[in-house]
Amino acid sequence: MIKKIYNKLTYQGSNPLDTQIFQRLTRLYVIALLAVALLSLIGQILIQVFLNSLLDDSHVVNIAGRQRMLSQRLSKTAILLCRPQVFQADAEYYSNDIKDIISLWEESHEGLKNKNLKTDGKSYTVRNSEKTDSMFREIDPIFRVILVNAKNINKAIQKPVNNQQEVLQHSLNQILVNERAFLQIMNKIVFQYDLESRNRVDTTKKVELFLFILLFSILVLEGAFIFRPMANNIRLVIKKLTDSESNLRQTNETLIKTREALVQATEEKYKLQLAEEKVRAASLIEGQESERRRLAADLHDGIGQMLTGLRLHSEKVKSFNFANVKQAKSFEELQKLIQETIETTRTVSFNLAPSVLSDFGVVPAIRILSEQVSKMSEIKIDFQSIKLPRLSEGVETCLYRITQEAIHNAVKYSKATLINVQITNNENFVKLAIIDNGEGFELPKKRKTVGGSGLKNMQARAELLHGSFKIQSKIGKGTTINVSIPLDGQNTKS
Repeated sequence: MIKKIYNKLTYQGSNPLDTQIFQRLTRLYVIALLAVALLSLIGQILIQVFLNSLLDDSHVVNIAGRQRMLSQRLSKTAILLCRPQVFQADAEYYSNDIKDIISLWEESHEGLKNKNLKTDGKSYTVRNSEKTDSMFREIDPIFRVILVNAKNINKAIQKPVNNQQEVLQHSLNQILVNERAFLQIMNKIVFQYDLESRNRVDTTKKVELFLFILLFSILVLEGAFIFRPMANNIRLVIKKLTDSESNLRQTNETLIKTREALVQATEEKYKLQLAEEKVRAASLIEGQESERRRLAADLHDGIGQMLTGLRLHSEKVKSFNFANVKQAKSFEELQKLIQETIETTRTVSFNLAPSVLSDFGVVPAIRILSEQVSKMSEIKIDFQSIKLPRLSEGVETCLYRITQEAIHNAVKYSKATLINVQITNNENFVKLAIIDNGEGFELPKKRKTVGGSGLKNMQARAELLHGSFKIQSKIGKGTTINVSIPLDGQNTKS
């Protein structure tokens, strides 16, 4: 379920959801930025073109206005040159000035008329409309008359002729006659240039306004059809992720509860198995103890009585005279063997089910056990115990059997020379310790139970009574066994 939700949220097709959103946002942003950048670039180009054209138009208007001034200045200079007797002091100055005026006036007129104006080494675009061209066609003959006569005046001044005064007067009259018409048409041309320049400014304003409206519309459309749907899509994705997280949290809580229930069931199963094992162990131990008592009774009441009867009969036979010494010696050995068999049978019967354990308690039973084993094995066994109240049969049997098993193991395997057996108690526990100075052995590190079946039986006996069983041993350091049994109402005798 979790995997299905995750795949649904994170994969659509072959790409993850984050990659798809990133690619889509990138495309939309690129388109939006390109549209804005393109419109901004077009607007900037138009503004630059407009500024350049505005500079050209302003220069053209200035040049056209200057043509009027130059025509007036040319007329004034011609008058001054044609009246040398009146303006004798300035005649030489004006004779040099008229040449520059004619050159500049002619050059500007040709540039304006032919739409290729050059001044001060720079070229300016002249945009003459049809109406402006018709005005230049109208003014051009007048311009030519004034230009020719101005040049004639300049030539006559530079190279005097016989009829100089007549030439000068005729040229001056032609200039003055045509000057007014030239100024009138030139005024119209200047006004037309200014009007067309203002019209182009108005057109540029309209284009700029259109581009601004278009740019604003694109921004509105981008917000309405790109960014708003993308924001809704992102909001939807976040909502899905939030819902998925909530579902995942609920699923995790369900899994945690399921795991806890499973752990609890496992623990209960484990406890049930432990309880079953304890029941089996208790039944096994109880069966062993019953079998031990039965065997002890059979040895004592059966074989023991038979051996006692055999010894009594042998005592009667002893009163008879034997044929020789050899027979008497053999009979003595037979009596000795019968006595040893009787003692061994008693020892085995005692070990199987010591009557002193049930009659006098665990302390006397362990003391007798220690003395018997020490006598048979010739190993010193030091038994120490405080005065101990009578305990329940199960506790006394447990302590006795653990001591018996531990002493026999030490005698058989440890090569010990000294075994210490200690029994102590406090208000809550009775404690048993068996310590030997033998060779010791290496304990397993990862096993919960210790050693072979003998050690396992000792541990099982202690755990059946809710006690603890601990063993400590190292090679060359001997072995120590500690048993602790709680003293509750069930483990003591009232």
